[in-house]
Amino acid sequence: MALIEAIRYEDWMLNLTEVKLLHPDRPTGRPHETTLITGQNGSHKSSLLRQLVSREVRPREPDMFLTEKEAAANRLRHQVFCLSGSAADRFPSKEMPGGGHSHFDVPHYTYVGQRVANNLLSRKAPLERMLEFALHPRSRERCAWSFFSDAHAFAGIKPNSEYRLVAKGLNSESRFKLNNLVSQLRSLTPDDDHARNRNRQFPYVSFAMAEWLLAEFNEDDFRGLEQLIGAGRWDVQLSASGATCDGASPSLLRLGMHLGILRLQSATVHSVTHGASFSGFELSSGEFHMFSTILAIGFGLDADALLLLDEPENSLHPQWQRDLMSSILEVCGKVMKGGHVIVCTHSPLIVGAALEGSTVVDMSTREPHVTLVPYGASSDELLLRQFGVASSRNSVVVDKVQQAVALVERGNFDHPEFLALLPDLAGIKAALRSDDPMVDIIDSLMGEGESR
Repeated sequence: MALIEAIRYEDWMLNLTEVKLLHPDRPTGRPHETTLITGQNGSHKSSLLRQLVSREVRPREPDMFLTEKEAAANRLRHQVFCLSGSAADRFPSKEMPGGGHSHFDVPHYTYVGQRVANNLLSRKAPLERMLEFALHPRSRERCAWSFFSDAHAFAGIKPNSEYRLVAKGLNSESRFKLNNLVSQLRSLTPDDDHARNRNRQFPYVSFAMAEWLLAEFNEDDFRGLEQLIGAGRWDVQLSASGATCDGASPSLLRLGMHLGILRLQSATVHSVTHGASFSGFELSSGEFHMFSTILAIGFGLDADALLLLDEPENSLHPQWQRDLMSSILEVCGKVMKGGHVIVCTHSPLIVGAALEGSTVVDMSTREPHVTLVPYGASSDELLLRQFGVASSRNSVVVDKVQQAVALVERGNFDHPEFLALLPDLAGIKAALRSDDPMVDIIDSLMGEGESR
């Protein structure tokens, strides 16, 4: 089970705060839990995500945020799947500054985003991770799920595409070691992880990844990869039938990508409108984000995953924000059994697209406020209640003010219903712009209430 009841995190001023991530009154019996984290800029949402990854990926190390009991429970090593819509996300990098493997270069931690290392951005990176998942045997079945056709439809492209893989430049020493891959992987030690680029030797994987690769693939796969590298390039076709490649099995290509030997060179997609072929890297930022995000989650998600999404609404039209959440939650419903989805967002549409009864954590205040997503919540209601944004055209604002006006017109100043509205009116006033004409109306109504 990947459920996270609460986390203690430390902000940049070294303040320690405990945040409840699951509401005690939430519905039970679902295949996964969903938590939405909101809050103003600077409310430390990214710090919380980063420390949550640290807690889940590195449970054996002494950690002031993790009890010994929690660390023992987490040694089951469920999947920690992090996906970012922001170029400035703070998810931990698998690579150390200057080269070498960080403590996060482990097989159960996956990062899908455009950030490479610490300060580089690449559109190839998300598609490389997606393709690694697509080459997995289980993905042939998943290609028949609706997320596959939906991802292509959002991008305006046909549900078939081609990806060219090429071998990373190998010197003579590396080519010699390629012929002894299994022994090279077995010879790695944890100390090798911290070697910088100038000293870093083939194979380009961490000790933890080497252990996983030796368990995940058999010796025939390694020998097959050794023979494969001489071919130079491989074209992978991805369609509703799965990932295929003439001259190489998906298993060998997947192994080569995990080892860092094979890299994505190009991605070719085909327009639905006029059938023309063009590079997948030329998709608009919103199209690319929808395409890569939905496919990566659809192919890569495990049953007991902890799925962390940082600002998935970036670059997306309001309707697409809801569509993205719908596609993600549909995959989660099919795959997860005891998983947990945690989303950091500034979008009321993302919050409104979550299942009724999902937990919402507002980190705008020193003590985070935990509520549940109400049934049928509108964007107007969420903007006011969850994000503190109001206007005289907000339907919730209009309804509350009209209720108060109707009671005042009947002289019901002391009526319990009118008195109960006063705190709501005060909250609405605080959320309005100072020059909004609704402020004067609320002042008059509250003045009537206070004078009685």
